Amino acid sequence: MTTPGPADGRPALVPGGLPLLGHALRLARAPLAFLDAQRAHGDVVEFRIGRRPAYLLNHPELVLALLTGPGGRFDRGGIFAKARPLFGTGVAVADGTHHRNRRRVVQPLLSTARLPGYLDTMAGLAEALSGSLQHGARLDLNTVTAELALNVVAATLFGRPLPEGFAHTVHRALPTVVTGLGLRAYGPAAALLDRWPGPERRRYRSALADIHAVVDSLVDAEPDTPTLTRLSTGADRAQLHDDVTSLLIGGSHTSAAAAAWTFILLARHPAVRRQVHEEVDRTVGDRPVRATDLPALDLTGRVVRETLRLYPPIWLFPRHTTGETEIGGHRFPQGVQFFYSPYALHRDPRWYRAPDTFDPDRWILDGRPAPPNGAYLPFAAGVHGCPGGDFALAELTLLTAAVARRWHLDPVPGSRPRPVAAATLGPSPVTMTATRRPGPGPGGVFPGPGS
Repeated sequence: MTTPGPADGRPALVPGGLPLLGHALRLARAPLAFLDAQRAHGDVVEFRIGRRPAYLLNHPELVLALLTGPGGRFDRGGIFAKARPLFGTGVAVADGTHHRNRRRVVQPLLSTARLPGYLDTMAGLAEALSGSLQHGARLDLNTVTAELALNVVAATLFGRPLPEGFAHTVHRALPTVVTGLGLRAYGPAAALLDRWPGPERRRYRSALADIHAVVDSLVDAEPDTPTLTRLSTGADRAQLHDDVTSLLIGGSHTSAAAAAWTFILLARHPAVRRQVHEEVDRTVGDRPVRATDLPALDLTGRVVRETLRLYPPIWLFPRHTTGETEIGGHRFPQGVQFFYSPYALHRDPRWYRAPDTFDPDRWILDGRPAPPNGAYLPFAAGVHGCPGGDFALAELTLLTAAVARRWHLDPVPGSRPRPVAAATLGPSPVTMTATRRPGPGPGGVFPGPGS
């Protein structure tokens, strides 16, 4: 059987493929290194998933053509459909006309116009977290940021934080679900997993049920809130559930990963952390962080921006041709799989000096040219771009400032967090120690629990 490829000559083929497996093993074992290495082979490169060709785009112009070119040339394809046991037909995985219809309903909830109404709630939750820490306490960073991010989405969009313990339930269940979805999409025994009554199937189904139960509780608690009323437009109960899942899970696990990396990078770069503390002391002092502080938190915002450059939460995106199309000087038939990687784009030395270096000051241009459009895509772009980019930037900046006002967070000795390229590009499990820092409060320390 022949497989679809370009009609007028092939792009460079990535070397090192294996018979039958292609490059799938390399991609599975070290996906970030594999993607980062491919720009050496060109702006459009071919690799193999099994025997089927796929194409990686390594140039911002081509990625923007993929995302924002004439409508209808590309859709999300079957990879997103594999996530339906979690998201159903929610906006996070929908395609085509259904996606357009649901996006019109969802997008205004995350618009710039609505953002000011959410900021005080974000700031309050960030301050509550900061105030709950104890000097010398050890904390599981991924758990702390995941539970906060879930509660930010619940409290801002749905009117109240999740009931006690519910955020922990989602955080505990989500890795099992994500692993299970991956096995069912790409695993060697994918077709058998849901037929074989083994322990994996029980864990997977139990974790899915736990997440869906949390969503149901959120929908049932106050069904007449403005958000749920809007989401009910043109939707039955199942569609409402799926869109709430999209907002709650899709809107939190990415921010949680970025927040965790922010504190890890600040711990690795004490000079930058000291500058953040100085900015927060100057702007906020010994009072709680407020939404109105955001314009003055310039460095803190650049720290967040640079964190998203180095560790974009969604590190790889697929697209699928819906008909014959041209890209990068090649013509491709219907049914071809494309990918682009924000992680690789963000580390391309053509667009960023010292691209692997954490440098928030790179965003002070001082007359230097900005990276080209498409070279910085932490929130994607086009019709499937994340509508909550401004929401996430504000949330991450306020959280960073609220914690920096009182605390140093440092990995325990011997801990070396590494990127884990799963559903999001989060860090491996890391335990942090909270140390109260000197500040402008009475006696030279910030007031709060444990003072």
